[in-house]
Amino acid sequence: MNLRQAFTRAWRAPGFALAVIVLTAVVVAVNATVFAAVWAIDYKALPYREGDRLVELRVDLRKFGFRVGLLPSLHSQLAAATDVYEGVVGQTAGPFMRSDDAGREWQVQRVTTGFSEVLGVAPMLGRPLQEEDAVGDGRVLLLSEATWRSRFNGDPGVVGSNVDLGGQRYRIVGVMPAGFVFPDRDADAWMPWIPSAGEKADDAGGNVGQFEVLARLAPGVTLQQSAAHLDGVLAAADNLKALREHVGVLPVVRYWRERFADEHTMALALLQLASLILLVVVAANLANLVLDRMMARQRDLAICRALGAGHRDILRSVLADLLPPVVVGAGMGMLLVPLCVALLQQRGLIPANLPVGVGGDAFSIGAAVIAAALVLAVALLAAVSVRSPANLAAGAGVRQQAAGLGRARATMLVVQLALATVLLGASALLLRSAFNLINEPRGFDERGVLMTALDPLGVSRGQAFDPERDGPRARARLLALREDVLSLPGVRHAAFASSAPFSRSETVSTVRVMGVDGDMQARSRQVGPGYFRTLGIAQLAGRDFAAGEGEGQGAEDGTVIVDELFVQRWLAGRDPLGARLEIPSGPDSYRSARVVGVVRTVKHERLDEQPDLPTYYLPADTILPTSLLVTRVDGNPAVLADVVRDRVRGSFPDAVVTFNQPLAEAVAHSLAGRRAALESVSAFATITLLLVVFGLHAVLSLAVRRRTAELGIRMALGAQGGDVQRMVLRQGALLAAAGVVAGVLLGVPLARLIADRLYGIGPHDLPSWLLVAAVVAAAALLACWWPARRAAGTSPLLALQSSNHH
Repeated sequence: MNLRQAFTRAWRAPGFALAVIVLTAVVVAVNATVFAAVWAIDYKALPYREGDRLVELRVDLRKFGFRVGLLPSLHSQLAAATDVYEGVVGQTAGPFMRSDDAGREWQVQRVTTGFSEVLGVAPMLGRPLQEEDAVGDGRVLLLSEATWRSRFNGDPGVVGSNVDLGGQRYRIVGVMPAGFVFPDRDADAWMPWIPSAGEKADDAGGNVGQFEVLARLAPGVTLQQSAAHLDGVLAAADNLKALREHVGVLPVVRYWRERFADEHTMALALLQLASLILLVVVAANLANLVLDRMMARQRDLAICRALGAGHRDILRSVLADLLPPVVVGAGMGMLLVPLCVALLQQRGLIPANLPVGVGGDAFSIGAAVIAAALVLAVALLAAVSVRSPANLAAGAGVRQQAAGLGRARATMLVVQLALATVLLGASALLLRSAFNLINEPRGFDERGVLMTALDPLGVSRGQAFDPERDGPRARARLLALREDVLSLPGVRHAAFASSAPFSRSETVSTVRVMGVDGDMQARSRQVGPGYFRTLGIAQLAGRDFAAGEGEGQGAEDGTVIVDELFVQRWLAGRDPLGARLEIPSGPDSYRSARVVGVVRTVKHERLDEQPDLPTYYLPADTILPTSLLVTRVDGNPAVLADVVRDRVRGSFPDAVVTFNQPLAEAVAHSLAGRRAALESVSAFATITLLLVVFGLHAVLSLAVRRRTAELGIRMALGAQGGDVQRMVLRQGALLAAAGVVAGVLLGVPLARLIADRLYGIGPHDLPSWLLVAAVVAAAALLACWWPARRAAGTSPLLALQSSNHH
C-alpha cells in the first residue's frame, strides 16, 4: 500500500481520523513545547564560547538574606587572578536609559572593556570596546545586531557614524553578531563603564549591589575554588569591613545560566510532569479508539482473513488506519509549538530575557517525534493485546474477546482517572493557595495608587549633580511638582519617598536602640508628609511627619516612625513613643532620633514573605537625586499615568522616569509566576478530565453495544429498565471510585513537590482533596449516564435479532 492509498483509506473513517489528529496534535504541541523550554533553560548551549565555564559572582548578606552584586573596586583584583579566571566582566546592575532624536528609547548596558573577548564572541562589524574607550567621556557604542537592523536598516557603513542619545553624541565602533545577547535580550547597545562621582562614593562606602560580575573560569577550576578565592577578596576589602562585622558577607558563585533558571525551574518541572500525564491519558484514549476501530471492522477483517490474510497482515492494516492521522497530527502539533512558546513567555513561565531561543531546534523536533511515536506505539500495543486478532478478524468471539478487552480498558480508565485526580488535586491546592495570598493582609491599600520613579535631574544620563549647589532649587521644584499633581482632578494624596512596597528598591541599614545591646538591621525609608495616607498604611500610635520636619534636623533632635514589627522586636514592654534610636548619619557615625509614631508593618516584595526585617521611616519632604512619587487617585490610577509623566517632564526637562505603574499592577506582577503555574496546571487538569470523561463514555458505550443480546435477555426475563441502568452505572461507579482513591493516594505524596508554592495550606489539605474527589466522581458518573440510559432502553426483540445476525 503506497502513501496515497494509506491516506485515502484513513479518510474513509473521518471521525476516527479527526480524533486521532486532534489528540496527537495536542500531545505533541504540549510535550514539545515544555521539553524545549526545559532544554533551553537548563541545557541548551549559551551563545558564548564555552558558555558552561561562565559564572556569576555575588555576595550573600547573611543577616539581611539578600544576594546582591559586588563593588566595582573588586573587579581589578578578580581580573588579576588569572589562575582562577580567564577573564572577568563587570556591568552595572541596570541599563543606561537614553532616547534618540526619533524619541525611541535605548537600553544601553555599561560594561567593562574587553567583555566581548571574555564571552568569546567578536563583532561582525567594526571592533570591540577597548581600554582607550574607557578614558574621557567614553561616548562610544557597540550595537546589537537587532538594533543595527531595526534602527539602521542593516547599513554596513554604520561603523564610524554618530548617534545622538539624550542630547549627547555617541560614535558607533562595531556591531555584534546575530544571536549575541548580554546580559539579556533587552540590551540595545553596550558602552564602556566609567564610574561617576556618585558611584565612586558608593564604592568607597561599601555599598554592594551596584556592580554585576561575570567571570570565565580557568580550565579545571571548580565553583568551590572560585568561591574560596572570592571569599579571600571580600575579606581583604577595607570598604567592606563594616558590612562584614555587622551583617556578614558570604561569597556566592553560580553558573551564568542559573541567573535565568532560578524562578522558572520548579514551574517548568511541574508543567513537565503535567505534560507527561497528558501524554499517558492521550495514549490511553488512542488505544481505546483503536480497539473500537477494530471492533467496527470485524466484517472487513473477517473477509481479509478468508482471503488468506495472516496475523501480521491484520496488524499492518491497523497501522495503515492509524499512521496517516498520527503523522498529520504530529505535523500540526509542531506548527503549534511557536504559539505555545509565545504563550508560556507571555504568562511568565519562560523568561523573556533568556539568551537562547526556545524551540525550532533538533531537540524540540526530537521531543515531538518521540511523543508521536509513543502514542502510536501504545495504540499498536492495544491492538496486539487482543488475544487473537485472527479470531477477531474471523468474527468469532465478540463475547470471548470481551472479557480480556474489558479488563485492559478498565485498567486504562482507572489509571486515567487517577492521573486526572492528581492534576486536579495540584490545581486545587494552587488555587486555594492563590486565594490565601490574595486575601493576605499586606499592610497597605494598593487600590488607586500610582508609583512614579523618577530621576528629576537626569543623573542617570550623566548629568552632574552637586547637592550643595543644585539641591535647594531642585527640592523647591519637586515640592511644586507635588502641588501640581495634587491639583489634578481625582487626586486625593501625593507624597515623595525613597522607595515603597513592591517598587523594586531596597535599603537596609544598621540601627541602635537605646537600652538594647548590640546593633540591629532594619529597612530604612525616607518618606514625605502624607506618605502613609497615600498608601493606606494605618497609623497605630503617635503622629505622621509634618511638612519640613526632615529639614535641618541636628544630631539630637531627629524624629523617626517605626513599624509594629520594630516595636515587637526591640521596644516590647514599653511605650515606643519617645524611645530613642541611633540611626546612621555617615559611614561610621550615628545620630539620635526620637520615635514619634508607629505604623502597620507592610509586605515589601512578595505577599508570601514572612516578617523578617523591621522598618523605620525618616522624614524628608523630597529625596534626591532619585525619588519615588506615590499618588492616590479616585478610580483607575493607570488613566493618570501619562498625565503625571507629562507633569514630571514639564517641571524637569532632563528627568528620567524609570517606571510609572499602579501599585496594584506591581503586586499582581509579584504573583505572575504562581498565577501562570496555576493556569497551566488547571488547563492540563481540565483537558485530562475531559479526555477521561470521553474515554469512560466510549468504553461504557461499547460495553453496552457488546452486551446488547445479554441485556435483551435480561429484559425479556422481566428485568426493568431501572435495574439495567443501575447495573451500568454501578460498573462506571466502581471504575470511578477505584480511580479517585488511587489518584488521592498518589496525589498527596506527589503534592509535596509543590509544597514551596503552597501558602496557608499543606499538600494534604483535606478540603481540597475532598472537592477534587467529588468533581472527578461527578464527572465520571455524568459520563456513565448516557450509556446507562441507552442500556435501559434496550428492546428485547431487537437485541435477539442483533444476536442472531452476529
